[in-house]
Amino acid sequence: MAVELKETSRIGRILVRGFASLVAVLLYGWINFLFHSTATLASGKIAGKQFDNSDISYITSYFGMNFFKDLGIPVLVLLLVIVVIWWAPFKPKSKFNGTSALMILCILLFTAADSFGYYDKQDFTEAYFILPNESAFFIPDVGANKDNQSQFGSEAYLKENKIPAKRFTIPHTKFSGSGVWTDFYVPTGRLIIVDRTPYNREWVASSHRGTSTKDESFPCQSAEGINVTVEISIAASVQEENAAKYLYNFGVKPPAGDRTRPEVIFTSVFYGRTLSEIMDTVGRGKVQTLVCNEISSRPLDKVNTEAAKIMDTVSKGAEVFLGGKGITLDYIGWAGTFSFDHEIQNAINRRYIASQDVEIAKTLQPYTATIQALASADALRLFANKSDGKLPATVSLWWLPPSLNEYLGGLFKPPSESGVNVPKK
Repeated sequence: MAVELKETSRIGRILVRGFASLVAVLLYGWINFLFHSTATLASGKIAGKQFDNSDISYITSYFGMNFFKDLGIPVLVLLLVIVVIWWAPFKPKSKFNGTSALMILCILLFTAADSFGYYDKQDFTEAYFILPNESAFFIPDVGANKDNQSQFGSEAYLKENKIPAKRFTIPHTKFSGSGVWTDFYVPTGRLIIVDRTPYNREWVASSHRGTSTKDESFPCQSAEGINVTVEISIAASVQEENAAKYLYNFGVKPPAGDRTRPEVIFTSVFYGRTLSEIMDTVGRGKVQTLVCNEISSRPLDKVNTEAAKIMDTVSKGAEVFLGGKGITLDYIGWAGTFSFDHEIQNAINRRYIASQDVEIAKTLQPYTATIQALASADALRLFANKSDGKLPATVSLWWLPPSLNEYLGGLFKPPSESGVNVPKK
């Protein structure tokens, strides 16, 4: 009877310890629930210190982020309470049986469920390495994230001839209400990456030169409605100080998948749209608008003669437009000759040749008499060299000067026609 009472008392103590442990776990859950909002704010703010050029800042951020994780102070307190509750069965010479072991195992399994992440994975370290050609921003999910967001200052490295590159660890915390028994890990902020790789294009028609094998020239029309096709060379970049403006105007690439799904909602790293994507669409469209507006406001003659003026206007307009979007225009210019319809090009060529002939005639006009005299002398020499001593029956002298032409014409006429009296035999 005494043995039975003793066994009943021992089982009762185990049940009491089990109930106390359950209460401790529930309290731990409530503490975490109250603690999560603070943890999200604090870890998001501390994470930005990783961008600082400081060893102390890195250590502060490392321990700070881990402090606010579930393996920080709250879980240590919970483990201490569990140890105190179950100390008696574990202490030396105590009688530890299978029932106690089963209760401990259940409690540990119950609390261990906290270690699974949002994708049913453990709370592993999520790191990203920022490359020298990238700008990085860390923006906390909640709170005063206008004041607490931070940026990796690549420009400061550049000024001191240093290479800007750094590993960044994204902090995680529990998201209250995200699970049935336990909550899941989510990032406390998002890392946004902007690729600053410079952009260069030659928008030309030929498949043998330029950036692309397809026709990328710009078809326009003059004021008369004549087709004019031009080619452009351009380069642009995103400077460190303009990366935020660039992001504001063009945003990031949306993560793949359904945006209502948790695995998409809690994407940790977002990538800004590349400069190539923007310049091949928005940038190219603006340049074409500027170029064609200038060409269509001029007659065809001025399109050619004012090509430099047109490009100057286009360059200023493109610089203002792109600069307002966070893009720096490095250069822009013509990448080839203007092209027209075949008939128009032939007409331009003929007119040019004719105009050049007129210019040559104007240049030689003061020397016409001298040229005619030289031509006459050369003709007489040629006639003398080839003559057999007999006068030709007919002589065409249209190519000689009028005075000499009349003289020689009278010389070669028969005596009866020349007016000379020939004595009769």
